[in-house]
Amino acid sequence: MGVVEIPVKQVKAGDYMNANIIGVAVAIIVGFLVALVNFLLSKTVLEKAPEKYSLITVVRQVLQIGFLVVVYFVGDKIETVNTIYLLVGAVLGMTIPMIYFTKKLLSLNQNINKKEPEKEDDVNG
Repeated sequence: MGVVEIPVKQVKAGDYMNANIIGVAVAIIVGFLVALVNFLLSKTVLEKAPEKYSLITVVRQVLQIGFLVVVYFVGDKIETVNTIYLLVGAVLGMTIPMIYFTKKLLSLNQNINKKEPEKEDDVNG
């Protein structure tokens, strides 16, 4: 009986680093998309039915937490990418754009509040 050689793929440290960088970049991009969806939902509800805004806040939180749970479990299944890097990328991808989106929502809310008293004065007066 002869000796059977099994080919072994040589993995360099840089291969894992590239996978981590790509994973973080994808997590940031998808996190940005989650933040964008949250913003668009909030903006739509704020313009059309501001009294239901508290309900949309719950929906936003469910989307964000659901996204983080998906990232965690996907990170566990992918052995070449560190789950912590994916979670950090996802959180950064959601948080940084949300700062800008929150400022936009605040200015939109202020514009809506300025318009409401004018309408009431016209109807009553």
